[in-house]
Amino acid sequence: MYFLFNELTTFLLIVSLPLSTCLLHSTYIYGVASGTGAIISALVIYFNVSFPWQEKCGHSWKNFNATSFNSYLEEHLYGQHLVTSIVTRSIKAHVSKNKYSKALVMSFHGWTGSGKNYASKMIANALYENGPQSKFVHWYIGTRDFPHATELIQYRDRLQKDIPEYTKKCGQSLFIFDEMDKMSPGIIDAIKPFIDFHDEIDGVDYRKNIFIFLSNAGGSEITRVAFNFWLDGKDREDIDMRDIEPLVNQGAFNEKGGLQYSEIVEKNLIDAYVPFLPLEKVHVKKCVAHELRLRRFKNINDKLIDKVASQIIYYPPQFELFSVSGCKKISHKVDVYAYDD
Repeated sequence: MYFLFNELTTFLLIVSLPLSTCLLHSTYIYGVASGTGAIISALVIYFNVSFPWQEKCGHSWKNFNATSFNSYLEEHLYGQHLVTSIVTRSIKAHVSKNKYSKALVMSFHGWTGSGKNYASKMIANALYENGPQSKFVHWYIGTRDFPHATELIQYRDRLQKDIPEYTKKCGQSLFIFDEMDKMSPGIIDAIKPFIDFHDEIDGVDYRKNIFIFLSNAGGSEITRVAFNFWLDGKDREDIDMRDIEPLVNQGAFNEKGGLQYSEIVEKNLIDAYVPFLPLEKVHVKKCVAHELRLRRFKNINDKLIDKVASQIIYYPPQFELFSVSGCKKISHKVDVYAYDD
């Protein structure tokens, strides 16, 4: 079977090429027949062939189901009603447009462990066949990709090279910038042309792309709002964007980090500021239960869940209301405290 596949593929390759090309490359074609991988490479080079197992740009966008996505966020992103609503509506509006005016830009803000990375991965899973591992998803991390304040120019040059290169390969790409609060001011402004109101730049259309910024900036303001609602006896779900958005916007612009004094903020190029509320103990317990289910614990009960959840530090100390680390340390706490009985 392997021999027949090689012979058939070589035959198809030869008969499909112009005679002059066959004469020029007969030796090359004969060599290609010796390996399946080389045959595939030749087909791609000569005919721009795509194969069923290859991910196609924009393919999953057509199948985006806002209702299913919203339900998934509600079920798995604990305590984040604002995120669920804003993100679902923003993505639905963007992917369903017939005419684009600019790329979609969302800025996620909140304490560490509140779900910013988790939500970003959910978005990638909803929009791309291979999820976060898709070749059309590009993830930058502040401390890894832009660690030195002295190399601002090099970092800007890199972004102004990367984004056109990736967009040429797929005009429906996702760019995620994590740890924005740890980036030096000025770096992110390098992407301003690609998220502004331009039909195209040098023949490349960037308007279908999606950009997401992840930052702890504004987290204190968000927590303060949530705490005041709790003090007033109001339901957490009653918190509205009007209560938070101006504070997050101001914090992003003024707090030290990648968005500080940024043209992107000043020119209103961020479409949605998405606040991630601090997680309460009830949400931490859900994270613990989820982690235990992932590990296939046989006897998951309230006592075990409470035991692990009690090892998290909560704020303010006198009320122990909000988890300082969200659900970020749950996996480690399960390692330490769930196996000792």
